[in-house]
Amino acid sequence: MKKYSYRDLANFSPSLAYDDVLLVPTFSSIRSRLEPETTTTVAGKSLTIPIVSSPMDTITDYKMASVLGRLGASGIIHRFLSVEDQLGQIAKLLDEKAKTDKFNSEKIIVAPAIGVGREGLYRFEKIWREFSTSLDWIAIDIANGHSSLMLETLSHVKSKVGNSVGIVAGNVATGEGFSCLAEAGADAIRVGIGGGSICKTRIMTGFGVPTLSSVADCYREKQKNNLYSHVSIIADGGIRNPADVVKSIVAGADCVMVGRVFAATKESPGEVFKSANGKMYKVYRGMASEEVQIDAKNGLKPGTCAEGVSTTIPYKGSVEPIAMEFLGGLRSAMTYANAKDILELRQNTMFAQITGSGLDESHAFGTKK
Repeated sequence: MKKYSYRDLANFSPSLAYDDVLLVPTFSSIRSRLEPETTTTVAGKSLTIPIVSSPMDTITDYKMASVLGRLGASGIIHRFLSVEDQLGQIAKLLDEKAKTDKFNSEKIIVAPAIGVGREGLYRFEKIWREFSTSLDWIAIDIANGHSSLMLETLSHVKSKVGNSVGIVAGNVATGEGFSCLAEAGADAIRVGIGGGSICKTRIMTGFGVPTLSSVADCYREKQKNNLYSHVSIIADGGIRNPADVVKSIVAGADCVMVGRVFAATKESPGEVFKSANGKMYKVYRGMASEEVQIDAKNGLKPGTCAEGVSTTIPYKGSVEPIAMEFLGGLRSAMTYANAKDILELRQNTMFAQITGSGLDESHAFGTKK
């Protein structure tokens, strides 16, 4: 059997996606799934569940961020609302943090998103003036983070916050993009373009790299320069199952970002509605969808296109059992790798490329009709 490290994955041709690989088990002396330590560090903050919910208007507001924080994960409050409303969301999250006991309040990360350019800087100045060092992260949120717009915004934000608040930047798809933003002062970088479940960027533009390969390429670049050792990698796009979290970490990610995984939960923004068939649903939409453009700007500009879609998803109930299932999958994976912590998981594990038949065999095929 041929086995591959993250370095091999970064060089592999063609680029590999999550379903193209499995992880190779090794001898393990770990006796319990509760034994491994799952803590990871992202932009200077600890997460015991290495998951951050996406700054989308149907995924993360203060409620989602608060619940995930208490569990040991995190969320970034989206920017697709008025500045005043976002300030209110941040204030509510800080209130929730103040109400909890000390142990849990320390786990809640306060992280608003901003855009780029004039509007992004205006939003940032309002947020910074109101809350300053009460914040843990500022997320600069743009589809193509390897750009002059990102660098201009990142430079301004960094000049104001210094090292007092972590800066999450992105998205990028290559090691070159990672180095560019790391050099400019980002503390965490979102890696992945076009891999989201309701993203059409790759179909509409032809641009993108499978997220797993992007993560490996960025981690290889990170390993080349000691100055980037503190810069976290967030795998963003294509996460569907706990296994995808594990594969991301082995490829070099410090955590993952998810949208659909937490969509249509009790904590996600939006109303639950009943369809004609009597089942309960919530809306989940991409932030580059036509529906978002209609709400924000009365429609698409002439000569532009939507790079996302909107859909409905069956209501899932609370986000907590979903987050805990993903944590359970990670803990179980660490026993197969003889890994006591996240670093050992990456060091001890190799990838194996699989075929379509191997993928079919990976699922619970005994339940197929």
